[in-house]
Amino acid sequence: MGQARFIIARAIPLTALFALVTYTALTIQPYVSDSPIFNKTLGLSSPLIIGDDNLYTNLTAIITNAVLIAITYLVLARSKPRIGSVRYSLGIVAVYAILSATLYLVITTKPTYACTSIPMNLDSMTIFMASMVIGLATPLVYTHERRWKIDGDWKPLLFTLYASIVVGSLIIDVATALALHSIPRLIPRACASSVTIGYYGPIDGLVIVPLLGLLAGYAVVSITADKQWPETPGLRF
Repeated sequence: MGQARFIIARAIPLTALFALVTYTALTIQPYVSDSPIFNKTLGLSSPLIIGDDNLYTNLTAIITNAVLIAITYLVLARSKPRIGSVRYSLGIVAVYAILSATLYLVITTKPTYACTSIPMNLDSMTIFMASMVIGLATPLVYTHERRWKIDGDWKPLLFTLYASIVVGSLIIDVATALALHSIPRLIPRACASSVTIGYYGPIDGLVIVPLLGLLAGYAVVSITADKQWPETPGLRF
């Protein structure tokens, strides 16, 4: 009973914080993406958009993620042991790869949807849901794996979680872009429009959702860390 109360007491403020951050991110995203300055900066004429044959890559999203990964590494994982992190990371990326292959098949088997917002909505929902579930669930799986047992210093786990979610989100985004890019070849008369990997830039699921996934994992690991090592508060860096 005492453990249940402890977990609930820790979960309530972390859940409230997570809900607030999620709501804020989803609220500001449409306003920012509809901003003329934003569109002008990240439009196809931007020097940070590269590509050819109507398939482009938004370097803003890639660069932003690289910077965030570097910062996360310096804060969480520099000079820290990373026990089992490779297998853990590959497992997360494999989940995203399976989802991206499924998403690719769904889009290409319904080419008529290419002219609608359905493919991009599927892309966003898949990235969002996968990142949230993985962020919440995998730390629990990790802590129950004997060979990967977390000790009092679990911060490298969070870095691995964040980096893996970023890579997985990019895989899904690339799969969606390639699927949309192949539509005119499947149906020559289908509408053909330019496809951009990381279309929404730094507020896209390539950046915002991985951070939310990291926060979700942080909440779970904080609770489990405090439960297993009360002398080392889970929220302390």
